[in-house]
Order: sequence, then C-alpha cells, then structure tokens
Amino acid sequence: MDTRMSTVPSLFFPESLSQEAAHVVQALLDGGYMAVADSATADIGLYSSALACQQAPQGQIRLLEYDQHSGLDYSTLGADILLPVSLPVPFLNNALKQALRLYQQQQQSQYLSRQLAHQENQFERLMDIGLALSAEQDHARLLVRILQEARRFANCDAASIFLIEPGDNGERQLVFKLSQNDSVEFHSEEQHFTLDSSSLAGFAALSGEILNFDDVYHLPAGSGFAFNKAYDQQLGYRTRSMLVIPMRTHDGKIVGVIQFINRKRSPQVQLSSPEIVERETLPFDERLVTLLETMASQAGIAIENNLLIERINTLFEGFVSASVHAIEQRDPTTSGHSFRVAELTIALAEAAHSETGREYQAIRFRSEELRELRYAALLHDFGKVGVREHVLVKAKKLSPEAWVRFHYRIALQKERVRNHFLQQKLTAARERRLNTEYEQQLQQAEEQALQKLDAMQQAVELANEPSILDEGTFGHLQLLRGEVYADIDGCERPLLEDQDFLALAVRRGSLTEEERREIESHVSHTIRFLATIPWTPELERIPQIAGAHHEKLDGTGYPHGLISADIPVGAKMMAVCDIFDALTASDRPYKAAMPVGRALDILHADAGNHKIDASLVRLFSRLPLLQILPGLKSI
Repeated sequence: MDTRMSTVPSLFFPESLSQEAAHVVQALLDGGYMAVADSATADIGLYSSALACQQAPQGQIRLLEYDQHSGLDYSTLGADILLPVSLPVPFLNNALKQALRLYQQQQQSQYLSRQLAHQENQFERLMDIGLALSAEQDHARLLVRILQEARRFANCDAASIFLIEPGDNGERQLVFKLSQNDSVEFHSEEQHFTLDSSSLAGFAALSGEILNFDDVYHLPAGSGFAFNKAYDQQLGYRTRSMLVIPMRTHDGKIVGVIQFINRKRSPQVQLSSPEIVERETLPFDERLVTLLETMASQAGIAIENNLLIERINTLFEGFVSASVHAIEQRDPTTSGHSFRVAELTIALAEAAHSETGREYQAIRFRSEELRELRYAALLHDFGKVGVREHVLVKAKKLSPEAWVRFHYRIALQKERVRNHFLQQKLTAARERRLNTEYEQQLQQAEEQALQKLDAMQQAVELANEPSILDEGTFGHLQLLRGEVYADIDGCERPLLEDQDFLALAVRRGSLTEEERREIESHVSHTIRFLATIPWTPELERIPQIAGAHHEKLDGTGYPHGLISADIPVGAKMMAVCDIFDALTASDRPYKAAMPVGRALDILHADAGNHKIDASLVRLFSRLPLLQILPGLKSI
C-alpha cells in the first residue's frame, strides 16, 4: 500500500478562465505548481467547464470559477477551489493562495490519517498473527503457518525458516526446515548444517544481528559470510532483496532464523525472470524491518512453546510406557498385552471414524480424543499394582507353596508306607516267620499303597490345571478330602487341606471366588489411581474410559454394572480388543494361543449374548488383524 503524498500539487482548470483568474493561475505556475488544462472546454461556456471539473483526474486540485447568478448548485460539482467571476486580481490572488494553503493542509491531514490507519491495520494483523501462532500445537503446521503469515505480511515472494537443534554429538546445529516460494515450485526437504557464521542464516543465529540487503548478489566486502547461489541456479530463480532475522524467545534465546526473500511491489507478480525481479522487487525499509522483527519474536515464542508441549508429550509418553512395563513386570505372562490392546483399539476407532454406515455415524473422533483413547487403553490394567502378586500371576489352581506342601505330604506318606512295610519284614524275619509267600504279600500291599498315593497325586495334578473340571475328577477330589497322612511328629493331618480343596474344586480357570474378586478389583484400583492424576481437559476422561473396559452391555460387567447407554464408546471398543488379545495371546503359559477365526467366533457369540457391541465386533472382524499384530495365529 503506497500512502505517500505527492510533493508537487497539480491544478486542473478549464481554459475558459477569466483573464483575472488566468493571471493568478499563471503566478501559481511560476511558483512551482503543475497545470493540467482542459482544452475540450475552451470557449464552450461556464456550464461545460463545471462538468469538466467534475471529471478531473483523482489527486489533482480542481479549480473552478462560478457565477452566483447562473442558478447552478456548485456544491455538487466537486470543485476543490471556487473563484468568483471577475474579482480584482489582488483579491483573487490572496483568496486563491489561502484556498490552496487550506487545501494542502487538508491533503496533509488525509495523508496522515491514511498512514495512521495503515499502521493500525498492521498492528492488528501482528496481534492476529501472534494469536494464530500461539494457538497452533502441531509443530510441522506451525512452521508452515509462520512462513505463510510472514510472507503475506511483508509481501515477500519467498521465505525460509531455520531452527537451532542439538545434533547427535550434542553440538548445536542449524537445521533448514521449510521454504516457500510463489514463483517457482520445489520440494522442500529438511537439511542439517554446521552452525557457523559462514552463511547468512548461521551468522544471524550466532550473532543475533539482523541482516538486510537490497541485493544479496552484492554483499559488502569482508563481511565474512556469503550467499549460496546454488539454489537459485538449480531453480532458475533470482534472489535479490533479503532480510534475515533471528527468532528469539521471551528471554532472548535464539531458537532459529527467518529469511524474507524478494519483497514485491504487488502480491500478484510472478518473479519469473531476472528482469521482472529487477523491476518488481523492493528493499526492506526500516519500519517494515521493525515490524518483522516483532513477528519473528512472536514466531520464536510460539516455536519454544510448541517444542515445550512436544517435550511434555514425549515425557508423558515415556512415563506411560514405563508404567505399563512396570505393571507387566509384576505379571510377565501378560507382557505386551496393554500395547497390543492399545494398537487394536486405535485401529478399530479409526475404522469406525471412517465408516459411513448408519450404525457408525455417531462415532467420530478428533485427534485429541484418539490420543485420550490410546492412553486409556495403555493404562487400562494400571490398577493391577493394587492386586497381590501371587494372585495376579496365579497360573494353576494351587499356589506354588500349596503345591509344594502337597508334594511334600505325598512324598512323606510314601516314605512312611515304605518304612512301615520294611518294619513288617524285619519283624517277621526276627520272629522267623518271613517266608516267600508272606514277603510277596507285604510287597503287593506296599505297591498298592504307593499306587494309591500316586493316583491321588495324579488326580490333584489334573485338577490343578486351569481347565474345565469334569465330574469324575471332582469325585476323586471329594474322596481325597477324607484322606490323612502322619506328619513328622506322627500326628494325623488331612492330606488335602480345606482351602486347597476349594481351590482345586474351581470348575473353570484357576482362581477361587475370593481371588477372582481381587483380580476384578484391579479396575476399581485403575479408576482410583488414574483419578488422582491432574489430567489436562483433553485427557480428563481417561479414568472413565479405562475403568469401563470390563462392563457388559446387559449390565452384568464390573465394577459398576453399567448398561450399554452408560458405557463410553471407547470402552466398548477396548472391551472387544481386550477379549480378543486374551484369547489369541501366545505368551500365556497356561493356555495355547487361539487362532484368529476361533477368537472371532467367541467375540460374535458374546455379542449375540448382548455382552459386547455387535456392530463393533463386525467392524473389528474386517480389520487386517494379521497386519496389525503379525504374531497372531491365523489357523
């Protein structure tokens, strides 16, 4: 926008001026005014001259004589100065000079008003740009936005942005991030450079100085830095005017550099040749440099805040990952479960988001909601830290300690049986009544007693497996309950203690009812533990989602017995994925991994019983499960 005021006023007047007025005009011309005569109105009369005055070019002083007896409304004719007809020359001269002086003051006032309005507009744009940059949380989009806003504000054909980042060796390096150009198309790739003062960007980054050149092909001698023309030669471009400004944070730290390239007279111009560049580019004036320095600071602060958010997210991601690993260390048999459930849940959520069918129309996720769902899936078993470890890792019905005790009792009883029959033989031999027949009877009785103990041990071993208990095995357990053994002191004790019998009598799985309730309490622990974390607003539903993955649509789930309408859709998705992974996982020592097809059949059966969402199960079945989790057993 060119707000400059002309320094040479112009007069527009009809050639039919009176002799007196013409004399005054000539005097003004002699004083330095420019004159534009309208020869078309010569000798046509006063009315035609008035019309010509209306049509005068914009920006020229319109001079018109008027006759108060003519009956015309001269206020509508657009004249800047009206002169009465046939005034004496001295009076006319004085009046005209005063009128011109007043007119110039009016023009100056209008010029200053335009300047002020332009400056206010620029300041408003700067504030709007600052707000827009501070609102952008995606780092890549932020850099694109910085260059777009900077080029638009400065009316530049091109711009580039560099950031200072730590290198692999710990040294700082200058990283070219992005470039934009209205006149040539090119693919902008990130490049890493040594941070030194040999380049314009490097010098500005290290020194903190602003570099402003009307033509970078002609840099001052002995400057110590150089402009690399290789990119211009490669792209067929001509860089001329350039402004290089360091981007500073609120505490003055330099985080990068913006290069403004080829300020243009008009935004629409394409700088397609050196001749057009020469004609259409402008230098960066001092006032624009000040404004762009402010914008660069806004960009620097936005980048610092953005990187801080990124680091916080990375830190939180690491904390979540470490927490999941710590939980799984308490139960190594479920290693990787939470990560697999999270991966499957997000895949299901993205698939539902993309579906256009009626049953999925209400399922839509923003990026923040997907992030929230992923963390909820990763932390869905967080409450297992509140479950006793021996219950958490219990793979058999009997605890390892109970199993050792039972084996000890069997072994002790076997030893007592052997000792008993050995004593019988010794006594018979001492009394001289040991013969072959009697010895065979004792041997047979000993073997029968040992076989009985072996059968008891086998029955317990079979019942100890976390499989479905058949009636026959349950009957053997009932008989075992009445068996006794003699302890080391010779006191009779039950071979199978009551709590061991109750554990072995579990019809399905390995947990007693009390242990199952304790395992199920991990969800309540999850909700309680996660609720103590001061989540940001976009993550505040994590406890609710993670704590509902064991709820069932018919209200038979836990911990709150929620029905379908009260269960978050993310928790419904997680429930499907949690069951699927539990069925297909290959890291459970107490069961073999189930093939995908069989696991999907079980999911469909649960959906048919109104336990889990049928529409989500159908969609889950269409996912490329073997690609998402390559370790799955397909057959």
